[in-house]
Amino acid sequence: MNTLHWTTDFLIKQGVREDFVHWIALGIDIILLVLISWVADFIARRILLSVIHTLVKRSKATWDDYFFEQKVFKNLAHLVPAWIVYTSVPIIFNDVPGAIPFLEKLVVLYVIVLGVSLVNRTLRALENWTTMTSKYANSPIRTISQVIRILAFFGAVIAVISILTGTKAGNILGALAGTTAIIILVFQDSIKGLLANFQIHMYDLIKVGDWITFSKYGVDGDVVSIDLTTVKVQNFDKTVSTVPATAFVSDSFVNWRGMSESGARRIKRNIHIDITSIRHLDEGLADSLREIDLIHDFMVQRQSEIDTNNQKKGIKGASKLNGRRQTNIGLYRKYVEFYLNNHPGIHHDFTLMVRQLQPTTEGLPIEVYCFTNTIVWQEYEGIMADIFDHLYAATRHFDLALFQSPTGADVRAITGK
Repeated sequence: MNTLHWTTDFLIKQGVREDFVHWIALGIDIILLVLISWVADFIARRILLSVIHTLVKRSKATWDDYFFEQKVFKNLAHLVPAWIVYTSVPIIFNDVPGAIPFLEKLVVLYVIVLGVSLVNRTLRALENWTTMTSKYANSPIRTISQVIRILAFFGAVIAVISILTGTKAGNILGALAGTTAIIILVFQDSIKGLLANFQIHMYDLIKVGDWITFSKYGVDGDVVSIDLTTVKVQNFDKTVSTVPATAFVSDSFVNWRGMSESGARRIKRNIHIDITSIRHLDEGLADSLREIDLIHDFMVQRQSEIDTNNQKKGIKGASKLNGRRQTNIGLYRKYVEFYLNNHPGIHHDFTLMVRQLQPTTEGLPIEVYCFTNTIVWQEYEGIMADIFDHLYAATRHFDLALFQSPTGADVRAITGK
């Protein structure tokens, strides 16, 4: 005999009017159901969660800490009273069969809400865990979790509509097929972003922590997060920029990861020499340059080669245009090369080159191409500044002049005003 039947008999024996007996007994059973669910929820939260908390603390694994922090286990504990209520409804309300489907639907709707919340909390815990785990730090977990969230929410909505209307989920999905074009139109940015996101991870275009430069969007900084439709970048001025994920597939940008992983950073800068200051060596300049330790041996060896070559070819005459001669620009290039090879801040396993470029209206460019042995920004700038401070000053010793556009002082010197 169920509780409603027993309560009805008891109230009739006590002389209560029969038209009130049924409702009183029903109210008592509802209170009893609420009490049972509350007790079940209390036991699940107090006892079950206490046990789980103890196990999490003792566990050496880290993933369970993130799950406990996001209240995943607490959400699971709420399913226990829901199951007890669902199984108790047919027993308690056996004499009121019309109320059973309604109450069961309420419980199922509650479970669906719990399910969506559980999926959301679980995915958030996984995101936090993988972000802090170096092995999975650059995996597309965040993108996948966002897709699962959308699917879970969409599935929950379909399930709720199916339960409330009594329509099969398949029929609802069939009806939605006609609105596919509208859905695609509304969510086109999300769909494009999802595809671009997969391409970003598939082709390893960027990772969290990469230094990127994206001139089109004024971005120059480190990647903070890669979301479904956007990539968040913290610029070096501490501002934060968001760039559409599709831009990393369709547009051109610079990823400095290769430089960071190599441990070296490139220096590529020109020294513009005034062409009118380039000349052959005379005895005075040659004697002065031979006192420079870095190029002394080279000058002696080169002059010996030149003299031997000129003698073989029978070069005669005092003109410096006869035969081979050393020039101040050639020795300067060699000096720069020797100087870089002996510099403690230069990485010698990478390309080191000093070359002439095409002359321009700004003189003859001497390009310095090398790599520092550090990628730390401040150290890199310091090394580069020290190198060019020295190289600019060294031009005077080679009787070379640096080129620069006339200034106001130059104009006043010419005009005498």
